[in-house]
Amino acid sequence: MSLNIVVDSHIPHAKDIFSEIGEVVEVPGHEIGPKSVQEADILVVRSITRVDKTLLGNSRVSFVGSATAGIDHIDTEYLSGQGVEFAHAPGANAESVVEYVLSALGALSADRGQDFRRKTIGIVGCGNVGSRLAERCTSLEMKVIQNDPPRAIAEGDAAFADLPSLMTECDIISVHTPLTESGTYATRGLISWGDLSLLKEGAWLIHTARGGVCVEQDLVAARNEGVLSALVLDVWENEPTPNLDAINRADIATGHIAGYSWDAKRKGVEMISNEALRHFGILQTESLVRTGQSESLQSVGIATSDPRFVDALVRQMMDIRSDDRRFREAMKDTDRREAAFHSYRKNYPKRRTFSHFDSNNLSLPPKLVDAFGLKSRDH
Repeated sequence: MSLNIVVDSHIPHAKDIFSEIGEVVEVPGHEIGPKSVQEADILVVRSITRVDKTLLGNSRVSFVGSATAGIDHIDTEYLSGQGVEFAHAPGANAESVVEYVLSALGALSADRGQDFRRKTIGIVGCGNVGSRLAERCTSLEMKVIQNDPPRAIAEGDAAFADLPSLMTECDIISVHTPLTESGTYATRGLISWGDLSLLKEGAWLIHTARGGVCVEQDLVAARNEGVLSALVLDVWENEPTPNLDAINRADIATGHIAGYSWDAKRKGVEMISNEALRHFGILQTESLVRTGQSESLQSVGIATSDPRFVDALVRQMMDIRSDDRRFREAMKDTDRREAAFHSYRKNYPKRRTFSHFDSNNLSLPPKLVDAFGLKSRDH
């Protein structure tokens, strides 16, 4: 079977993996249009490409894969009605996003001389990312409060708090819901000024979900007025041209790269390629399901136990300050912000998940080693 495959050229590993099952044409995500996909059998995109009737109406595409967890850019109803199979990659980048949050918490703690582990964290949205973050924070002996209405109904309210209660009780808010426009649990504008006004003095907010889940202008106002004492933004309402006021008021600002570890990106592509193989009845081979080449663990070491130790440890694995500096520099050219945003993501440095680092040089209790997801060279 000869398949024609169009992939977003900014998705790492996609060409290598999909070239084993067909002829791959790479197109930048923001340039994928009806003409690009007219003769394609498979389309592989990121969140930047809107997939709907306008794009696919004249194509023969029968399989769409998105190397993302979110699906707000996909008209799933249209695909289903046309018999086009869709696959995405929920959970592929979960560890990477959790590690971004830990990195942000470490940086904020060091800059403010506070230990985030002594604070209460509220996690809004407890799916693949939020549930993992809750586990890590619990291992760090933080008090964790979770908000997830669909899970609360399915599992019982006892394990979850409503949003007003969470906002009132927590020192840190971390947002991890998908962006949905309608339904009982629509999340667009989920967190707005009314919610932010309930926050405790000195609260921090970290937003790595989707632009639009939080009302951005309200986040900016809350930071300006001191309702928030720290704001971390990785997602933006107007991607790929984020609002400069929001960038300037954020304590840490990055360009939608929380889930952008090397391992997460490859895992996402593998997940959708395996679904494509199943869809077309192609027998999987070892080369199609392996997760990269075996590499030795990298070492990290730290000798201090003061509130800055998390920052000193995590910076050896992910330097969120560097990500912030490069993003702010890229956004300075206001006439080319869209191109600069794409370039920032396309040229993001190779970052490995924390499990690629060993703990042998650390004098930390095993529980803390596990909380950071580190491995031991001896095991």
